[in-house]
Amino acid sequence: MRCLLFLVEFSGESSDGVRAELNALSESYPESKILWINQKGALIDGDLSNLSELAFARRISEVIASYDSIEKFRGSLLPQGKFYLRRVNLTQPAENYTEGELADALLAYGRVTFSNPDFIVLAVYADKWYISIVRYIRDTKKMNLRRSPLRPFFSPISLHPKFAKFMVNLSRTRPGDTVLDPFCGTGGILIEAGLAHRKIVGNDASLVMVKGARLNLKYFSIQGRIYNAKIQDLKVEEHVDAIISDMPYGRSSPVIGDIESLYEASFAKFAEILESGRYCVIIVSDSGLLSYATAFSTVETIRVKVHNSLTRYYVVLRRN
Repeated sequence: MRCLLFLVEFSGESSDGVRAELNALSESYPESKILWINQKGALIDGDLSNLSELAFARRISEVIASYDSIEKFRGSLLPQGKFYLRRVNLTQPAENYTEGELADALLAYGRVTFSNPDFIVLAVYADKWYISIVRYIRDTKKMNLRRSPLRPFFSPISLHPKFAKFMVNLSRTRPGDTVLDPFCGTGGILIEAGLAHRKIVGNDASLVMVKGARLNLKYFSIQGRIYNAKIQDLKVEEHVDAIISDMPYGRSSPVIGDIESLYEASFAKFAEILESGRYCVIIVSDSGLLSYATAFSTVETIRVKVHNSLTRYYVVLRRN
């Protein structure tokens, strides 16, 4: 695989989440190397097809040149065709050049157009100047169309597609690997995993949720098996490479029973299913419940405050 140099601009989520996702990417694809990173963006030696799967990537551009000062800019390195230029400050430059001044430094006379350009040029400052060509812009509208209220089967308690995709990336899996969501609900995590070319297996104790998840997967043309079992009774026939789940929260319910007993049974089942070295990515509301994960080591915990009375923890566990 041929790796190139890319600048990834982030969409504004917590820096802990961004760093965790990038670290997981570099572990899943060792050929990808993080060369520079801050809260706004990162410089990565990698492959565009992998980088464009990042949940928190807003825009990705391919670096064609880097300079210590704009006086050294060379417009001859740009492809043929019309373009327009945008300035991006990932760190603060000593001089705040206008986009017109930066375009002039690239000798762009007669080539700049905002109507049907052939490509977009970014002049990115990240401790030095990088001239790059935009290769990917996240389609926010397309992702929002996968939100729970717009699926055939709807539940108000459902993860946003961006964060479901984030969890898939934290799982250190690659296309073709099999992921299990043992509390799949309406299937939001399974949808994002399937669209990322993972094989999917789901389960839910509620038959209503199982039927709804199957309907949602069919709507997105995703194939996968969904079991209907309580976690302690779950028998998965497939080989599973990672477990990804938004765990039940609250104290108890007729379906899941006592929450402490549920988590104890869940982590015992996860340990039974996963081989040593494999990952389990979960969301919990009470980090104290992780004490039942005795067969796992905690890789990282990302705290996300939902509102004043609810904090959720994205947790990556590694099977011992």
